[in-house]
Amino acid sequence: MRAALAAELNGIDCVSLGERPDPSLAEAQVLVRVRGAGVGPWDVGFLGGGFPGVALPFVPGQEIAGVVEAAADGTGFRPGERVYGSLFPAGGGFAELALAAAERLAPMPARAGFHEAAGLVIGAGTAHEGLVDRGRLQAGETVLITAAAGGVGSAAVQIAAAIGARPLAVASQDNHDYLRSLGASEVFDYHDADWVQRVRAATSGGVDLLFDGAGGQTRDQAIGAVRDGGRAMFIVLQGPPAQLERGITGEPFAARVARPRLEALSHLVDAGRLRAQIGAVLPLEQAREALNRVAGRHTRGKIVLDIGQ
Repeated sequence: MRAALAAELNGIDCVSLGERPDPSLAEAQVLVRVRGAGVGPWDVGFLGGGFPGVALPFVPGQEIAGVVEAAADGTGFRPGERVYGSLFPAGGGFAELALAAAERLAPMPARAGFHEAAGLVIGAGTAHEGLVDRGRLQAGETVLITAAAGGVGSAAVQIAAAIGARPLAVASQDNHDYLRSLGASEVFDYHDADWVQRVRAATSGGVDLLFDGAGGQTRDQAIGAVRDGGRAMFIVLQGPPAQLERGITGEPFAARVARPRLEALSHLVDAGRLRAQIGAVLPLEQAREALNRVAGRHTRGKIVLDIGQ
């Protein structure tokens, strides 16, 4: 099979197109013929050596959508079924065939194609876990979403709106109309010196929940927009834990996307409440270009690789 792979973990430039043996099916696994593979900052992190214990050569790609080629007994999947799911942390998605644990797969949403489904897995899965399970966001509450125009943030805005909460987004000026179209009540530019004060003014003293995907200075400023006694969720990939005061509770987290989470996303998609925002679709041959775009951290929506069409 064709695959984009790295012989060493020394950055994106180590990735090249090559050939690998077809994977061998094992117990509780499903072999998927990949049609779309999401590209995320976690893929960049793996290639930079940020995750220990990675076997070489390494095939990036932690989120896929495709067609079941074969399935082990007892998995419940059948050849020909359209599925999507997470390969984290083993990877292998940037290839024509990928092995997935059955419990990390689900049938694709009826209203999504392969590219859209692949673009939902970790981004929307992270947003759903952070807002619903960990952040306990309720209808009528306000939530501030940083890095809102990216793959995770775009999903978070839609999921918050679907809950009946009031999503406020933080992004550069050229993404404001885009985020309003997804359901953001108001959008703030992190380049403005007084953006935190404007958030507090728009929410009568601060938001109930912060969902941070930006890290760094934007994260530290955003904590100031949370009301006393409010809550905050931080995507762990974006740096060390934040310092919380004023009775604000929170935690860094990394989502674990399994079948129940995927089924919840499928329900939102098929109800018309969630849609993957695809910024670009590139062929497998341009995997390095796709990774470089994600590493730049200024992509709108999700970058997806088209594989095996």
